[in-house]
Amino acid sequence: MLIAHFIGGIFMKRQDGWTYEDDICLSETVLNCIEKGETQLYAFDLVAEKTNRTPAACGFRWNSNLRKRYEGQIKEAKLKRKQTQGIKQPKLSAAIPSVKPYAPEIDIDQVINSLQAIKDQLEGMRVTIANLQNRNAELEQQLNSKPSDVTEDMKNLLEIIRRAEKLGLTNKEKPAI
Repeated sequence: MLIAHFIGGIFMKRQDGWTYEDDICLSETVLNCIEKGETQLYAFDLVAEKTNRTPAACGFRWNSNLRKRYEGQIKEAKLKRKQTQGIKQPKLSAAIPSVKPYAPEIDIDQVINSLQAIKDQLEGMRVTIANLQNRNAELEQQLNSKPSDVTEDMKNLLEIIRRAEKLGLTNKEKPAI
Protein backbone atom coordinates (compact mmCIF):
# COMPACT_ATOMS: atom_id res chain seq x y z
CA MET A 1 0.00 0.00 0.00
CA LEU A 2 1.32 3.44 -0.89
CA ILE A 3 1.20 6.10 1.80
CA ALA A 4 1.95 9.67 0.83
CA HIS A 5 3.69 12.15 3.13
CA PHE A 6 3.97 15.87 2.40
CA ILE A 7 7.60 16.77 3.15
CA GLY A 8 9.18 20.06 2.16
CA GLY A 9 6.57 20.80 -0.49
CA ILE A 10 6.95 17.34 -2.07
CA PHE A 11 4.76 14.30 -1.69
CA MET A 12 6.91 11.37 -0.63
CA LYS A 13 5.44 7.89 -1.12
CA ARG A 14 6.15 4.91 1.16
CA GLN A 15 5.48 1.42 -0.03
CA ASP A 16 5.93 -0.23 3.34
CA GLY A 17 3.37 1.74 5.35
CA TRP A 18 1.17 -0.01 7.89
CA THR A 19 -2.28 -0.88 6.58
CA TYR A 20 -5.45 -1.15 8.62
CA GLU A 21 -5.25 -4.94 8.23
CA ASP A 22 -1.65 -4.95 9.51
CA ASP A 23 -2.68 -2.93 12.57
CA ILE A 24 -5.58 -5.32 13.28
CA CYS A 25 -3.29 -8.35 12.91
CA LEU A 26 -0.75 -6.79 15.27
CA SER A 27 -3.26 -5.75 17.91
CA GLU A 28 -5.19 -9.05 17.88
CA THR A 29 -1.98 -11.09 18.06
CA VAL A 30 -0.58 -9.04 20.94
CA LEU A 31 -3.88 -9.23 22.86
CA ASN A 32 -4.09 -13.01 22.30
CA CYS A 33 -0.52 -13.45 23.50
CA ILE A 34 -1.18 -11.40 26.63
CA GLU A 35 -4.30 -13.45 27.31
CA LYS A 36 -2.46 -16.74 26.86
CA GLY A 37 0.53 -15.73 28.95
CA GLU A 38 2.90 -15.24 26.04
CA THR A 39 5.22 -12.25 25.80
CA GLN A 40 4.66 -9.29 23.54
CA LEU A 41 8.03 -10.03 21.97
CA TYR A 42 6.67 -13.41 20.91
CA ALA A 43 3.65 -11.64 19.40
CA PHE A 44 5.96 -9.26 17.51
CA ASP A 45 7.86 -12.27 16.10
CA LEU A 46 4.59 -13.83 14.88
CA VAL A 47 3.35 -10.63 13.26
CA ALA A 48 6.76 -9.97 11.71
CA GLU A 49 6.52 -13.28 9.83
CA LYS A 50 2.99 -12.53 8.62
CA THR A 51 3.67 -8.96 7.48
CA ASN A 52 7.25 -9.28 6.18
CA ARG A 53 8.56 -6.81 8.76
CA THR A 54 11.09 -7.02 11.54
CA PRO A 55 9.96 -7.76 15.09
CA ALA A 56 11.44 -4.39 16.05
CA ALA A 57 9.19 -2.61 13.53
CA CYS A 58 6.17 -4.43 14.96
CA GLY A 59 7.16 -3.49 18.50
CA PHE A 60 7.64 0.12 17.54
CA ARG A 61 4.26 0.25 15.81
CA TRP A 62 2.55 -1.32 18.84
CA ASN A 63 4.19 0.95 21.40
CA SER A 64 4.02 4.19 19.42
CA ASN A 65 0.59 3.95 17.76
CA LEU A 66 -1.63 1.13 18.94
CA ARG A 67 -1.06 0.32 22.63
CA LYS A 68 -2.84 3.45 23.88
CA ARG A 69 -5.91 2.63 21.78
CA TYR A 70 -6.17 -0.85 23.29
CA GLU A 71 -5.58 -0.12 27.00
CA GLY A 72 -9.04 -1.47 27.92
CA GLN A 73 -8.56 -4.67 25.93
CA ILE A 74 -5.09 -5.13 27.44
CA LYS A 75 -6.59 -5.00 30.95
CA GLU A 76 -9.28 -7.51 29.94
CA ALA A 77 -6.69 -9.86 28.45
CA LYS A 78 -4.61 -9.71 31.63
CA LEU A 79 -7.72 -10.49 33.72
CA LYS A 80 -8.56 -13.48 31.51
CA ARG A 81 -4.98 -14.69 31.84
CA LYS A 82 -5.19 -14.51 35.63
CA GLN A 83 -8.51 -16.37 35.62
CA THR A 84 -7.21 -19.19 33.41
CA GLN A 85 -3.67 -19.24 34.78
CA GLY A 86 -4.15 -22.68 36.28
CA ILE A 87 -5.47 -24.10 32.97
CA LYS A 88 -2.83 -24.88 30.36
CA GLN A 89 -3.58 -22.91 27.17
CA PRO A 90 -2.27 -23.87 23.73
CA LYS A 91 0.34 -21.57 22.25
CA LEU A 92 -0.87 -19.03 19.73
CA SER A 93 1.35 -20.46 16.99
CA ALA A 94 -0.43 -23.81 17.33
CA ALA A 95 -3.88 -22.18 17.42
CA ILE A 96 -3.45 -20.21 14.18
CA PRO A 97 -2.84 -22.33 11.10
CA SER A 98 0.08 -21.11 9.05
CA VAL A 99 -0.23 -20.59 5.32
CA LYS A 100 2.31 -22.66 3.43
CA PRO A 101 3.61 -21.43 0.08
CA TYR A 102 2.54 -23.32 -3.01
CA ALA A 103 5.00 -26.06 -3.89
CA PRO A 104 4.32 -27.99 -7.10
CA GLU A 105 4.59 -31.77 -7.09
CA ILE A 106 8.11 -32.85 -7.95
CA ASP A 107 8.52 -35.64 -10.46
CA ILE A 108 11.55 -37.77 -9.56
CA ASP A 109 12.24 -38.55 -13.24
CA GLN A 110 12.48 -34.83 -14.02
CA VAL A 111 14.91 -34.37 -11.14
CA ILE A 112 17.05 -37.28 -12.35
CA ASN A 113 17.06 -35.93 -15.92
CA SER A 114 18.02 -32.47 -14.70
CA LEU A 115 20.85 -33.86 -12.60
CA GLN A 116 22.07 -35.97 -15.53
CA ALA A 117 22.11 -32.88 -17.77
CA ILE A 118 24.10 -30.99 -15.15
CA LYS A 119 26.52 -33.92 -14.87
CA ASP A 120 26.97 -33.94 -18.67
CA GLN A 121 27.65 -30.19 -18.68
CA LEU A 122 30.18 -30.63 -15.89
CA GLU A 123 31.97 -33.36 -17.81
CA GLY A 124 32.06 -31.15 -20.91
CA MET A 125 33.56 -28.33 -18.85
CA ARG A 126 36.20 -30.67 -17.47
CA VAL A 127 37.20 -31.71 -21.00
CA THR A 128 37.36 -28.06 -22.08
CA ILE A 129 39.54 -27.18 -19.08
CA ALA A 130 41.91 -30.08 -19.82
CA ASN A 131 42.19 -29.01 -23.48
CA LEU A 132 42.90 -25.42 -22.48
CA GLN A 133 45.54 -26.51 -19.97
CA ASN A 134 47.26 -28.61 -22.66
CA ARG A 135 47.17 -25.72 -25.15
CA ASN A 136 48.54 -23.37 -22.51
CA ALA A 137 51.44 -25.75 -21.83
CA GLU A 138 52.19 -26.00 -25.57
CA LEU A 139 52.24 -22.23 -25.95
CA GLU A 140 54.51 -21.80 -22.92
CA GLN A 141 56.89 -24.39 -24.35
CA GLN A 142 56.97 -22.58 -27.72
CA LEU A 143 57.58 -19.29 -25.97
CA ASN A 144 60.50 -20.68 -24.00
CA SER A 145 62.08 -22.61 -26.92
CA LYS A 146 62.04 -19.84 -29.57
CA PRO A 147 63.97 -16.63 -29.19
CA SER A 148 61.57 -13.81 -29.47
CA ASP A 149 61.55 -11.48 -32.46
CA VAL A 150 62.45 -8.58 -30.17
CA THR A 151 65.54 -10.38 -28.91
CA GLU A 152 66.58 -11.18 -32.48
CA ASP A 153 66.05 -7.54 -33.53
CA MET A 154 68.15 -6.35 -30.58
CA LYS A 155 71.00 -8.65 -31.60
CA ASN A 156 70.87 -7.35 -35.18
CA LEU A 157 70.89 -3.73 -33.99
CA LEU A 158 73.91 -4.34 -31.75
CA GLU A 159 75.75 -5.96 -34.66
CA ILE A 160 75.06 -2.91 -36.85
CA ILE A 161 76.35 -0.58 -34.12
CA ARG A 162 79.56 -2.64 -33.73
CA ARG A 163 80.21 -2.53 -37.48
CA ALA A 164 79.60 1.21 -37.51
CA GLU A 165 82.11 1.65 -34.67
CA LYS A 166 84.71 -0.40 -36.55
CA LEU A 167 84.25 1.77 -39.60
CA GLY A 168 84.48 4.92 -37.46
CA LEU A 169 81.00 6.08 -38.34
CA THR A 170 79.90 6.72 -34.77
CA ASN A 171 80.50 9.84 -32.72
CA LYS A 172 82.18 8.66 -29.54
CA GLU A 173 82.02 12.04 -27.84
CA LYS A 174 79.84 12.35 -24.83
CA PRO A 175 76.69 14.38 -25.34
CA ALA A 176 76.45 17.82 -23.74
CA ILE A 177 74.23 18.03 -20.76
